Amino acid sequence: MNKLFLCGTQYHVLEAVAACLKESCRAEIGLSDSIPGRLALADRLRASGLFERVYCPADSAWPAPANDGEVLYRLRQRLGVRRTGWKVNPAHYDEIVVYNDWTPFGRWLQDCKACYVLGEDTRNHLDHPNQYIDGQAAAPDFARRQREGKGYLYWGAYRGVQAVEMTDPARVAYYPEKARTFDLFAILGGLSSEKKAVLRRVFVRQELPKTDKPACLLLPRSFYVDHDLPSQDAQNRLVTDTVERYCKGYQLYVKTHPRDTTDYEQLLPDAVVLDRFMPSELLDYCFEVRFARAVGLCTASVRNLQCADEKISLDYDYIAPYQKG
Repeated sequence: MNKLFLCGTQYHVLEAVAACLKESCRAEIGLSDSIPGRLALADRLRASGLFERVYCPADSAWPAPANDGEVLYRLRQRLGVRRTGWKVNPAHYDEIVVYNDWTPFGRWLQDCKACYVLGEDTRNHLDHPNQYIDGQAAAPDFARRQREGKGYLYWGAYRGVQAVEMTDPARVAYYPEKARTFDLFAILGGLSSEKKAVLRRVFVRQELPKTDKPACLLLPRSFYVDHDLPSQDAQNRLVTDTVERYCKGYQLYVKTHPRDTTDYEQLLPDAVVLDRFMPSELLDYCFEVRFARAVGLCTASVRNLQCADEKISLDYDYIAPYQKG
């Protein structure tokens, strides 16, 4: 099978790599320019031998509709695709997997009237209820647009979606007729040592120093960069206060989001700062590590970690006091 994977995050790339390691299929991969550090990642993907081609299009510059109306959709069909500079022909592939179809990649596929598989954006991201899927389906013209293929439909509702990948279809109320099981963690756990070595060459650029003290993993996010906090100072105070409250007495390890540009080595000089571009899920499969505690700041990653004895998940209510400046 000849496949194309279209990825918007490091997690998506991890899923694509895992799928190729499991299936040993011919494949190509496209990396959105929304992926921080994508050019270095592209070089490592080429060196892995898993992908025949690695594309790095300037998709953030592609024409985007102001809304999803049919007039703009037809205008984009006439003009938008030709202006993207994206030379890939969807008809060349037996299967195309895109992990977010509300992105430029997804709109491009719908412009081309291409069929595709909606990959799992994050683990269990289609759990019911889903405000985006439910809100889209409640629109008065939803059924007609879905039937006629006019206007953009997202989150798997586009009529050309062949399958929707889910960790556990039994727990998902959406798209039962298109559900396809893809359990990333089960695949990673079943890989041979040789295939795990391929994963390490693509994603891992450092080893974790050992410690005699109990270890605590802190998982912050890119709050300031994503405009969830008003300043870098607010982000710094959020992190240092969290460390004081939840991480005191532990050897601290920090694994932040790829978009986060906070200088944690300066902010937390006693911490071990992990590569922000590495998917945190690999801590369970590529390292001999055990954390006594893991603390997540508004991230689902902490809930899925298997290498932590205690997991603390702090939501957006926790960061609210820091949003005032």
